[in-house]
Amino acid sequence: MDEPMDEVLLSSVVEACVRVGKPNLLVQKLEQLQKKDSIVVTGAHTFGSLIKAYGYVKDISGAWRCWKQMRSRHVKPTSITIGCMVEAVVTNGDVDGGYELITSLLDDPQCRDQVNAVIFGSVLKGYGRAHCMERAWSVFQEMLSRGIEPSVVTYNAMVDACARNGQTEKVPLLLAGMKERKLAPNLITFSTMIKGFCQRGDMPAAFNVLEDLKKDPSISKPDEVVFNTLLDGCAQTGLAAEGEWLLREMQAQGIQPSNYTLTVMVKLMGQSRRVDRAFELVDTITHKYRFRMNSHVCGALIQACLSARDPLRAATVCERSIRERLQLEPRTCQHLIRCLLNAAQTQRAVSLLRAMTGIHGSKVSPSPSGDTRGNPGLGAFDEGFLADVIATLAASNDCALAPALFGDLRVVKPKLRLDGVTARKLMGWGDTRKNM
Repeated sequence: MDEPMDEVLLSSVVEACVRVGKPNLLVQKLEQLQKKDSIVVTGAHTFGSLIKAYGYVKDISGAWRCWKQMRSRHVKPTSITIGCMVEAVVTNGDVDGGYELITSLLDDPQCRDQVNAVIFGSVLKGYGRAHCMERAWSVFQEMLSRGIEPSVVTYNAMVDACARNGQTEKVPLLLAGMKERKLAPNLITFSTMIKGFCQRGDMPAAFNVLEDLKKDPSISKPDEVVFNTLLDGCAQTGLAAEGEWLLREMQAQGIQPSNYTLTVMVKLMGQSRRVDRAFELVDTITHKYRFRMNSHVCGALIQACLSARDPLRAATVCERSIRERLQLEPRTCQHLIRCLLNAAQTQRAVSLLRAMTGIHGSKVSPSPSGDTRGNPGLGAFDEGFLADVIATLAASNDCALAPALFGDLRVVKPKLRLDGVTARKLMGWGDTRKNM
C-alpha cells in the first residue's frame, strides 16, 4: 500500500496486521513512521494501536518511544491506551516495569481515573506466569486498597495464578471475595480451578468442581476444554475408569471429542495396558464423528503398543501413518526402530526405516497420490542413530541387510561413519567395499 495514509488509516492498517498475524508487514509500516515525512500522530487511540503493534513485534523500545511522544504532546491517554502500554511491557518480560508504570499513573491527577482493573489484570497475569505469587497477591491487595473494583476477569487472573503456582488452597478466599462483591464465577473460573486441581493431582477436588459447574444453571455447560483438562488429569494419575466415564459424559453433553481427546485417551489406555481398547476407541470415535486421526493419535498408539511390548502392531500403525501422510515425531520413529531390532524383527525394521527416510527398497505401500509428506525424512535420524542401526544389523542373523542399507544411506548421508568392529564386518562384503 503506497498511497499516503492519514492517522485513521494508519491505525486501521496496524490493527489489521496484528489481528491477521502479519508481523513482517507490520514492521515495514512501523519503520515508515520513523521517516521525517511520516504522519504526526495526535490521537490517543492511534497511539494505543501503535503501542500494541510495537509490543506484538517485540520492539519494546518502539513502544516506549510512542508512549513518550504521546506524553510530550500532552495527549491524555485513555484506559485503552494505558492498557496497551502495560500489556506490551508485561508481555515482553518486564512485569515490574508494567507495575511501575501503573503506580506512576495513579500518582498523576490527569491519568488516575483511567487506571482500572483490566490494566491491573495484565500485571497480575504477568506475575502469575513468572511464578511471583507474593507480588501478585501484593498488587491485588493494593488494587483493592485504592478502591479499584475488580471484575470477574480480575478474579479469574488470580485463580489462574494460583493454579499455575500450586496455591489452589487459596482459591476459596477468591471465591468468597467474588461472592462478597456479588460477582458470579463463570465457565473460565471453573475451568481454571479444574486445571489447578488436575495439575496438583487432586482429582477428587477437580471432579467436585465439575459437578458444581453442572449444577449451576446460570453458567454455560462444560466445554471441550474442561473435559480435556480432566482427561489430562486422569492420564497423569492413572485413572483409566474415570477417563472412560468422562469420555461418555462428554458425548452425553453433546460435545464432540477431538483428536486431542483421543490422544489423551490412548495414552490412558496404554498406561493400563489396554491396547485393544485404545484401538477400539480410535475406530469408534473417528467413525462416529467422521474425522481422521492425526499424527498425535498415531504416535500415542505406537507408544501404547511399544509399552505393551508389541512392536509389530506399532509398526503397522506407523506404516498406516506413512500411507496417510501423517508426520510422526522423530523420537517416536527412532524408538520404534530400536524396539523392532531388539525383538529381532530386522527385516521389518529396515523396511520401515527405508519408508521413513524415503530411500528405495521399502516394502511399505506408498501414499496413493505419491505424496511423501508422511515420511519423517532423513533429517529425523542423526548419524549416531543410523550407525547404531547398521551395527545392530551387522551383529544379527540378518547381517546381509547391513551393507545394502549402509550403501544407500551413505549416498544421502556422506558423513555417516561406523565403529571399527562394524566396519570390518562390512568389509567382507565386496559390493560395499567402495563405501568403507
